[in-house]
Amino acid sequence: MNQHYNKLDWKNIVRTAISSHWTVKLKADCEEKSTLKLLSKRNLNIGQTHNVWDTISSSVKDVRKAATKVRMLTGTYMLQTLKVKFNQAEIDPTCPICKLEAEDLQHLLTSCLAYRHIRKSHFQQIKEYVVSKIGNSVWTINFNNKMAITELLIDCQAWLKGTFSQMTK
Repeated sequence: MNQHYNKLDWKNIVRTAISSHWTVKLKADCEEKSTLKLLSKRNLNIGQTHNVWDTISSSVKDVRKAATKVRMLTGTYMLQTLKVKFNQAEIDPTCPICKLEAEDLQHLLTSCLAYRHIRKSHFQQIKEYVVSKIGNSVWTINFNNKMAITELLIDCQAWLKGTFSQMTK
C-alpha cells in the first residue's frame, strides 16, 4: 500500500485479481460437477471464450454445431440416460436407435451401431492426425478404452496440451 498506482495500473491490478479469484472458483466448481467431467479445465479462464467458440465461423450451421458440442461438453445434451434422471418411471435409458445399450455420450460417440459408418470415416481421420503428432505407441497406451476416446472427441485440449506434450519429449 506504500506504492502509489496511477488509475490505469490500479484498474489492471484489480481486474487481474478478480479474474484470478473467479477462475480458481470456476475450476473448483467444475471439478465438483459430474456433468463437466469431459470439459478440459486447463484453458478455462474468466474473460476468455472456450475454444469451441473460437474455432467456428459465424455461419448458422457452425453455430448450431458448436451449440451441440457445448451441450455435450457441459453434460446437458439430452440423451436417454439424462432423460431417465428427470423422469424415471416413463423413460427407457436404452438407445432408441440401436436398442442395444443405454444411450449416453460414450455410447453415442463410440459404440452405437447405427452411427458406425459415419463414425468410421471421421474417426479414422482424427486418429491419423493424432497419431501423426504423438506416435502409434502413445496412441495405443492412451486410447485403449472408449472413455478416453470420448474425452478426445469432446474436448481434446487436455490431451493435446497436457498429456501428449509430456509424452513426446
